[in-house]
Amino acid sequence: MRSKTTVRRVLLAAGVAGALGLTAAALPAGSAGQRIALVALTLVKVALLAAAASWSLASWGRLGAGHPAARAWGLVGVSFAAFAVAHVVLGVEQLAYATLPFPSRADAVFTLAQLLLVAALAGFVKAYRSSGLFSEEGARRAGALIVAVATIAGGLLLWTIAQLPVPRLSGATDALYAVLDLTTIALLAYLARHARHLGGRVGRVWALLLAGFAVFSIADVTFGFLDAHDAEPPLIVSQLPFIVAYGLIAAGSRLQLGLLAD
Repeated sequence: MRSKTTVRRVLLAAGVAGALGLTAAALPAGSAGQRIALVALTLVKVALLAAAASWSLASWGRLGAGHPAARAWGLVGVSFAAFAVAHVVLGVEQLAYATLPFPSRADAVFTLAQLLLVAALAGFVKAYRSSGLFSEEGARRAGALIVAVATIAGGLLLWTIAQLPVPRLSGATDALYAVLDLTTIALLAYLARHARHLGGRVGRVWALLLAGFAVFSIADVTFGFLDAHDAEPPLIVSQLPFIVAYGLIAAGSRLQLGLLAD
């Protein structure tokens, strides 16, 4: 199947999931209709993540062990698979409990998935720097600036979380999510600086992937901020941005595989 056709289908699936998310948000809270819509939404998200994992792992296999980005693509694939498992666990817990505990079993899997994603993005940074396409001096300056901004933002965010009257385990989980999200955003900023020099099909691959990762990270920070302040995030905030992110990531993963196949 041609990669462009598959990408269109992936984006169509994300659009269907978006419609389901809007439908779920419009239905009465806790109603049977909303629960059915949320189950369908979970299935679409899991399908998008599973497809992205499969295509990323296929890219890892095609690149071979000697390629500098091969290990990073492998980690990305495993990360997406872990995110898919986390959404399955979350969906089961949401159906089993009227009020979802925090942290839950799903949070443990989400944390593992994001740790793998951070490791993958760090691997891409290493591959960029070893490629020789970009000056080492410019890379150091960009890295220093990004680390400084992330450190300041992270310090402020962690200080805010520390002031909240929440149980210690919940506060620690919120803090860990915040650190992982900010680390992800910092790595994305570094990669985006270099990816803008790439054109053609490679540039499109990274435009989709970085856009998807960025939407995911911003949505995760927003969700965590609202949750830390004991504000129930609306379904549009807790569902739609992640659907957009997973659709973009799956599309980018498929384009990458198609690029290697050609």
